[in-house]
Amino acid sequence: MLRTKTSLLILVFVLALAACNGTGNVTITAGRGNTTPTGSTVTVSIAASPTSVASGASSVLTWSSTNATACSASGAWSGTVATSGSQSTGAVTANSNYVLTCTGSAGSGTASVTVTVQGAPQPPPPGAQDFPTRCAQPGVLRCVGFDSASDIAGGIGSNSGILPGDAVPTLDATLNASGGTGSSLKFVIPANSSANSSGFYWINFSNDLLTQFGENSEFYIQWRQRFSPEFISTVFAGGGGWKQAIIGEGDNPGCTPSNSVIKDNGGFCASSCTQLEVVTQNTFHRGIAQMYHSCGVKDGHYEPLDVTTSGGSIHVQYATPSLTICIYPGPYTTANCIPYKADQWMTFQVHVKVGTWYKNNLVYHYDSAIHLWIAEQGQASRLAMERDPGKGTGYDLVNLSPSISQYGKVWLLPYNSGKDPTVTNPVAYTWYDELIISRNPIADPAP
Repeated sequence: MLRTKTSLLILVFVLALAACNGTGNVTITAGRGNTTPTGSTVTVSIAASPTSVASGASSVLTWSSTNATACSASGAWSGTVATSGSQSTGAVTANSNYVLTCTGSAGSGTASVTVTVQGAPQPPPPGAQDFPTRCAQPGVLRCVGFDSASDIAGGIGSNSGILPGDAVPTLDATLNASGGTGSSLKFVIPANSSANSSGFYWINFSNDLLTQFGENSEFYIQWRQRFSPEFISTVFAGGGGWKQAIIGEGDNPGCTPSNSVIKDNGGFCASSCTQLEVVTQNTFHRGIAQMYHSCGVKDGHYEPLDVTTSGGSIHVQYATPSLTICIYPGPYTTANCIPYKADQWMTFQVHVKVGTWYKNNLVYHYDSAIHLWIAEQGQASRLAMERDPGKGTGYDLVNLSPSISQYGKVWLLPYNSGKDPTVTNPVAYTWYDELIISRNPIADPAP
């Protein structure tokens, strides 16, 4: 029975992974005084003074409309309001988006304004630190050096562990990010292999499964990764592009090896394919790290974190003012993007700050933030993705079941949805090392 149960659950995990592939793009509509009338005569405007405050301070909202008979507030405020007026926000402790919708006999209009909290979010601290020093910093929840067999010893229902694909993840004692003794986590992509070519590794944010992140909270995850030249250069037939990391729902207390039913089936364990997931991926083998959110749940989509600016330019990597020309359809070179580099230890750091959960009700708050920093070996991190309310690119993270679903688990894996196992490719490799999960920004690694 145990073998049958385990096999079925592995199949659930693999099928869930097969569904996780980001495609398409999203247009950002957020920022101060942004008006989107849907009728011919109703107009709406709203402003905040100031638009940036210290945590705990307040701002004053001022709004007006024409040809409107009723107005309602949503986002960071709620209820029925007058067709014009002003009101204090009260204490603001997180970036907040205030949405105003007014209706009249001829139609309706909507406007929004974002009040940002000064100093949030923070970039990685300046300077560089070795792995033990970074692990010793305040706020660190997890540090995994992949130097011991116990680091990958778990299986289904365990707090951390590995599962096989066509190949099995292993510790490689010949290669590690810090140099000297130690090892790294090695994934092999065999010449003829499926979407789940190499298996995967996961770890929850805490041993007791109680450290998880919901509304108005934030966390950072950093890892180092190395790529063989074949892994970067090969366009794997049928594949939508290999993943690097999935940040998703944590397991809930009660998830154990003997009770490993996933949440979708009424259990306590979280699969890799969840509504909350934030995924870093080499989408469509473009040779650069991109991101998407949600395993088909947010408005029925796997929603890319691309930023679309005025004129319709689609930015697959985006940060102001340093990275504004990494635009679809490329080229994705060092002149305009931050591409992968082979045979070196690159560093990736993801920041997730949850604002107001989105409920698939078409009421958007644009008050969550997602950032991605990338560093080549021996160089400082560069911001590669900036979904930030303070920059007019705020985002909505979906969660339809917040009582049981919070961020609390990360997966490392080169899963490549749709990859054709009948096509022979060069054998390829990728390695992971120095995984850190923290409440605070994490310094770059020492050279």
